[in-house]
Amino acid sequence: MKLREKFDELTMLELFWTEPKIANPADGYWCYEVTDESGTTLRFGMDVIQQSVQINLKNSHLSLLTFTFERVEAIEIIDIEKGKFSFAVAPEIQEIKTKVEVELRPSIRVQGYTLKTSY
Repeated sequence: MKLREKFDELTMLELFWTEPKIANPADGYWCYEVTDESGTTLRFGMDVIQQSVQINLKNSHLSLLTFTFERVEAIEIIDIEKGKFSFAVAPEIQEIKTKVEVELRPSIRVQGYTLKTSY
């Protein structure tokens, strides 16, 4: 799903199993929040106009990590039942690949990597 051209609210509802916590379509900002059985909360925000993504993980009230990624063109849905999706950062830059994968169910999991493809 292309963020800027084909953002689909229904697809995001199916992915997160909840309405956005914050929805400001005029500004292109959407934010979803889910909590798993262990009490880990993922807050996933997207600015579809600026093509940026923000991820915040916390447990109880303790923030575990916060990431912001720019130049995210699209979100790829891998498994809608598990709430599993990924995105690439700056996909037009061929020398460096950054990919982040998020899984919402049964437990929240975020993993990613940055690799240099040419030496």
